[in-house]
Amino acid sequence: MRETWIGRRYLAVVDRHLMPLAERMGMTPNRATLAGMLLALLVPVGFLCHPLVGAMLILLSGMADSMDGMLARRRGTSSSYGAFFDSCLDRVSDGFYLAGIWVLFWPDHHPLAGGLMMTACMSASFLVSYSKARAESLGVPLSGGLMERAARTVYLLGWALVLALVPSARGLLLWTGAAIYLGLTASTAGGRMRRARRLMETDAPMV
Repeated sequence: MRETWIGRRYLAVVDRHLMPLAERMGMTPNRATLAGMLLALLVPVGFLCHPLVGAMLILLSGMADSMDGMLARRRGTSSSYGAFFDSCLDRVSDGFYLAGIWVLFWPDHHPLAGGLMMTACMSASFLVSYSKARAESLGVPLSGGLMERAARTVYLLGWALVLALVPSARGLLLWTGAAIYLGLTASTAGGRMRRARRLMETDAPMV
């Protein structure tokens, strides 16, 4: 995602307009990571107010999360713990982004079924990240796939904007968006698991 035209333009905007402000405030990489998670915690409340508020909070949370790595590289303070801390808090943010979407299933769009759908979406999202982390812990490099975290955040942001702009079709858009999200994330996780199997079987000792 970062290597696409949109990704490069987005990072250029963050670098030009937000990084100077963050540096004047004395923001550290870990504080930027924490700020991104705290903003994510507010996403469900934002969606209770209005889908546009929820979308704005997702955007701000994603921007804060983007700055942690940029700050670390600029200051030369990249560390293994920083990467670990970022990955852990990203999972919390992922969950609260989807919890915000779930809020929109209340009260008129089958909230129980919507909750189960959001749980499935959350499980698939976590599996995308966990499959990579677990494979790498076993010495097998694993990445790629359509729905990496940046792409998931962009999808959720776009989905939230559409839900805000077309309230008359909210029920249909909720279920359609959830089904597409689940299909894409499950496909990405499954693809990673298949690649991991091929790589691990190739590395297996002959008997």
